[in-house]
Amino acid sequence: MKTSFVIKTIFIKNIFIPALTLCLFSPIGHTSQIYDLESASTKSKSRSNSSNDSSNDSSNDFSNDSSSGGVSGGIGAAIGGLFIGAFISAAEIGIRSMVFAGDNSLQRYQRNEAKTLDAEELKTVQSLAATNKMSKTEYSEFQKQNYKNTLFRTDGDPILPALRLSSQWLSGAGDINAQLFRAEAGYGFISVSYAQNRLQEDGDSLTLSNLLVHYRMSFSNDFSWDLAYGRGKMNGNQAHDGRVFAMPIRFRFHKDWHVEYYPVWSSYGGGSLSEHQFSFNYHYDYIGATVGYKTWSAGTTAVDGLFTGLYLSF
Repeated sequence: MKTSFVIKTIFIKNIFIPALTLCLFSPIGHTSQIYDLESASTKSKSRSNSSNDSSNDSSNDFSNDSSSGGVSGGIGAAIGGLFIGAFISAAEIGIRSMVFAGDNSLQRYQRNEAKTLDAEELKTVQSLAATNKMSKTEYSEFQKQNYKNTLFRTDGDPILPALRLSSQWLSGAGDINAQLFRAEAGYGFISVSYAQNRLQEDGDSLTLSNLLVHYRMSFSNDFSWDLAYGRGKMNGNQAHDGRVFAMPIRFRFHKDWHVEYYPVWSSYGGGSLSEHQFSFNYHYDYIGATVGYKTWSAGTTAVDGLFTGLYLSF
């Protein structure tokens, strides 16, 4: 009897009680996609292995370069110079295109309809240029101004809004639902936007918000492309601040219809979160309806779904 009692006492003290304590007080694992999305987007990637590999590679490259002699070094320098020259040329073209497209956005706000020359006026100017009665500089300025006169913006244009208020509702896989609110206000090539996404799933919620400054580029009356940068906040199980870059693109293929691609990349505490939205939009006067697809992804976790929405544009 004493032996049995001792065995029971040892079992209760050393096995049963610790096991019960572990079950009662161990943290409950979250399995929701929203929780996984937050965790993945705030998790910094380990770079120790990559840094070690790069250091080994660089040391090997250095030893190989040392043994290759001056000829290969000269060829490498020449190729490097070509790449640098090509990069500088591409950068200059890119900057000029951005300035040109930004000025187009400003020009669109200067008139609400196109001002084009009639055939006779255009023929007269071309005749003056052909007979050298108009200098090349004057003719070039005439062409630039004539092009600017074709740029215009009507009130309520959703491609380049003065004020746009949008609301969207998304239904994803499982029990995931999301609501989006976005407000944008601007003039010409500058605008400011504030957006808030609220995702919900089985009691978990995640709120993503950002405040961005946009540089708005117009490549025609029907095609706009923004570069936007600002700050973002993520509020879920914890609060995080980060940097946000966006690049919304809008293209009107019919007077009442346009498509929009709105990618957003965010960085929170070393991790990253990407958001991609594609939509078809119908516009009438100052009101529009939206239908599309949206996805958020971080690491191996993705949340996506179809959405519908309404917007006002002025």
